[in-house]
Amino acid sequence: MNRRELVKNSAVVVAAASAGVLNATARAEKATAGVKIKITKIEPILLRAARRYPAWLWVRIRTDQGVEGLGEGFCWAGRAAKIIAHVKQLGEQLTGTSPLRINAFVQKALADRPKNVHDWGAAVSAIEIALWDIAGRVANLPIHALLGGAVRKRIPLYADHGVFAKGFNVERIVMMKEAGFGMFKWDPFHGGGNPGERTIRKQLETVVKVRQAVGEDYPLAIDAHGRFNLEGAKIAARAMQPLDLVFFEEPVHYKQVKWFGRLADTTSIPLSTGEMSTHRDEVAAYMKTGALTYFQPELGANGGILETVKTAALCESFDVKIATHDWFGPVVSRAASHVCAAIPNLLYQEWASCAPEDRWEQELLDPPARVEKGHLAVPPGPGLGAKINEKNLKRRRIG
Repeated sequence: MNRRELVKNSAVVVAAASAGVLNATARAEKATAGVKIKITKIEPILLRAARRYPAWLWVRIRTDQGVEGLGEGFCWAGRAAKIIAHVKQLGEQLTGTSPLRINAFVQKALADRPKNVHDWGAAVSAIEIALWDIAGRVANLPIHALLGGAVRKRIPLYADHGVFAKGFNVERIVMMKEAGFGMFKWDPFHGGGNPGERTIRKQLETVVKVRQAVGEDYPLAIDAHGRFNLEGAKIAARAMQPLDLVFFEEPVHYKQVKWFGRLADTTSIPLSTGEMSTHRDEVAAYMKTGALTYFQPELGANGGILETVKTAALCESFDVKIATHDWFGPVVSRAASHVCAAIPNLLYQEWASCAPEDRWEQELLDPPARVEKGHLAVPPGPGLGAKINEKNLKRRRIG
């Protein structure tokens, strides 16, 4: 189906995707049928982050049966207090209820979302992931089994600018290639709007150097973090045309959905976005343009695991592949790995924990994630497949 046919038939396709979504919560309810368990406490945990970010926000949910769940929300710089306030508000509503009613929680929470949907979405995601962790532990099954089962044993990863501990470094990109990561992505730009062709080409000189260093066949992608207006994005895409990129991520502001379609009409570079989307309504709007080849849902902000599974199913109906956005801590990474294990239309899972200086972050969980030759082993244990390493958490905890 070409782009024009997708746009023409979008209503039919969206309806089909909604009807065919994996009924993950029904599987979880069946696997935990008859279990009596109640939430006794929802605890926000703030800790010093890696990659020069000020903080990560985790959530631990305790129950009267001694089963605990762990989650994490996307904690934008300077927003921790607001997100924690939402976690506490939601926690008051959930305390005393069953942690196994995941769908009921998500539906109500998303319906009640306030104007600042990103802070709210981060809080909802953190709690939702922790609820899935509990459901898996109660059922004695990994989360991906509750999502319908893993369709792969190893998850392909791509590395990103997390490897730049002290600034841009070509040698470290080569190191990621040699380590087996299937792709590398970063943002070579600065400024915004339409800085002009001369400035954009000057900034792209680093991309040319990287292409020369890794060879013509190694996959590269470029992120613009929504900095350009439509004309600036067209100039950038035109300048990058010879570089054989896997995708151009968020070339324009994520709310300018129509611009993605207009840009797609002028370039053969595949387009991608998704990290700022908080609900499938927004995803559907992108899909209806037919402009995207890849979508990058952020589990720590969009409502969590179930919302991401539903998003993947919607995208699959448009022949769009998923590359989960994954910039924050190891709990979000672990949650994303369960989704990536179960969905059929996966391209890559993003992996930001690349710099040798920051690999301590994986030691916050026990057992830590196992990455070999650029692939992540599908977690085998119940729930998320890991618990907090309390000793290491104590060293990083700030609230």
